[in-house]
Amino acid sequence: MDYALKDHTWDFLYLIFMVIDLYIVVNLLVRKRSDFRKQLGWLIVMMFNPIVGFGAYIMVGKPMFIRSFARHKNEGMEIIDRKISESPVCRKSLSVARALSASGALAYSEDSSVSYIGRGSQYFDELYTDLRKAQTSICIECYIIRRDETFREFMDILSERARAGVDVRVIFDDYGYDGKDMRYIKGMKDAGCRCVFFHNMNRLLFSPLKNCRNHRKTVVIDGRIAYQGGFNIGDEYMGEGPLGEWRDAAVRIVGPQAQQLGRMFAEDWEYTTKEDISGLPALFPHVEPAGDTPMQVVPGDPVVQDLNPLMCQFLAMIECSGDSLYIETPYFVPPRPIFEALAMRARSGTDVRIIIPDEADHPCVYWSNRHYASIMMEAGAKVYEYHGGFIHTKMIIGDGQYCSVGSANFDERSIHINLECNVLMYSEKMGEKLTEEFMRDLGNSTEYTMEMYDSRTRSQRFKTFLSLITYDQL
Repeated sequence: MDYALKDHTWDFLYLIFMVIDLYIVVNLLVRKRSDFRKQLGWLIVMMFNPIVGFGAYIMVGKPMFIRSFARHKNEGMEIIDRKISESPVCRKSLSVARALSASGALAYSEDSSVSYIGRGSQYFDELYTDLRKAQTSICIECYIIRRDETFREFMDILSERARAGVDVRVIFDDYGYDGKDMRYIKGMKDAGCRCVFFHNMNRLLFSPLKNCRNHRKTVVIDGRIAYQGGFNIGDEYMGEGPLGEWRDAAVRIVGPQAQQLGRMFAEDWEYTTKEDISGLPALFPHVEPAGDTPMQVVPGDPVVQDLNPLMCQFLAMIECSGDSLYIETPYFVPPRPIFEALAMRARSGTDVRIIIPDEADHPCVYWSNRHYASIMMEAGAKVYEYHGGFIHTKMIIGDGQYCSVGSANFDERSIHINLECNVLMYSEKMGEKLTEEFMRDLGNSTEYTMEMYDSRTRSQRFKTFLSLITYDQL
C-alpha cells in the first residue's frame, strides 16, 4: 500500500512539474514574443524530464519579465517633430531619433557637450577628478568591481564626499561584485554612502531573475556631468589584468542630457530599494545648456514589447548606414533580427567592418564570435582580430554620423536579459573622432578570413558547436 502511494505521489509531482514547465515555455513564447527555435531546447528538456528541465531553467533560464520602459515612449517627440519641419536636411537622423523615442528611448536633445574616452588611464583620471569636485550628488551603477587599488581609491573618494555632505548612492551588481567581503561596503556605508546590490544571488537562487544582471556602467555627478561606457572598476581596466592592455570606450556628457542618465539611475534605485528619488533636488537641479551635440540615451531592459529600445537602435543604425558601418564589440553573437539586417547591409554593398578580440574573457565567446563572423564574411563584410590587448569596446559608427558608445554587446544577453545603456550621438564631429579611433584599432588588427575559419581542427569545430549551443541558451 505504501509503495503504491509513493508511486502515485511521484506521478503527481511529475504532472505538476510538467504543467509548470508548459506554462514557462508558453510564457516565453507569448509574453516575450521570442523565436520558437530559441525555446525549442527548453521545450525538449522540459518534456523529456520535467523536473530536470524546471531545475535547469531556474538556474540558467531567461527571466520572463522584470519591468518595462514603456512609460518613456514618445518622450521629446515634439522637439523632434519641430526639428524635422525646420531642417529637412536632417530628416534622416531625426527619423531615427523619433523611432527610438517611440520604442522607449529617453528624450532627444541638443543642449549638452560630449567627449570620447578610449583608455582606462584617461577614464579614471577624469572620473576621479570630477568625483572629487562633486558638491550635491553622486549616482553610480556598475557591473564588475575588483577589490584592488583602483577600487580602494574609488571607495576613498566616495567616502570622503559622503562625509562632506554629498548624497552618494551606488548600485552594485551582486554577481559582478568581486567576492563577498563586505568590509569595504561597510566602510562606505559608515561614511554615509548609500550602497545597494542589484538582484541578490542568494535570495534569487531558485528564480531565473538572478540571470538578469545590471551591466550598466553609469556615473552621474551633481545632475550635470555623466559618464557612460564599458569601463568597470578595477586595475584590469587600466591594463593591469591577466588580459593585458585594455581597450574600451566611454563618453563624458556635460549639460542637461546628463539628467537623462540620472533618471535611468533613479528608476533602477527605485526598483532595487522601493525608494522614489525622482524628485530630489540634489539629483535633478536646474542645469544650463552646455553644448549642442544631438544625442539620446538608449536604455536596455528585459521588456515585453516587440522591440526594446536597444534592438530598435541597432536595427535603425544598420538600416540608415548606406556607405559604411563600423562595429567594435567583444561579443559578436547577435540575435537573429540584427544578424539578418547586418548581413543584408553587407550584401547591399555597404562597407561593413567588424573588430573582435583575438582572445576571449568568456569560454563560450571565442568560437561563437568566429562562427557569426564567418557568415558575415560570406555576406561581404570584413572581420578583424584585435591584437593590441583585449578589446572591450562597444562602439558603432554608421556613415560617419550615427555614433553609439555604451555597455551593450552584440548578443542576446545584452538585448533581452541584462540592464544596459548606450548613448547615441547624431554628430559628424563625433563620427569623425570615433572613426579615427576605429581606424587606429584597425591598425592593431589583422583580417580574419574564411580560410582561417575553415582550417579549424576537429576539436575546434566541436568547441564551436558546444559554444553555439551553450551561449544561445544562456
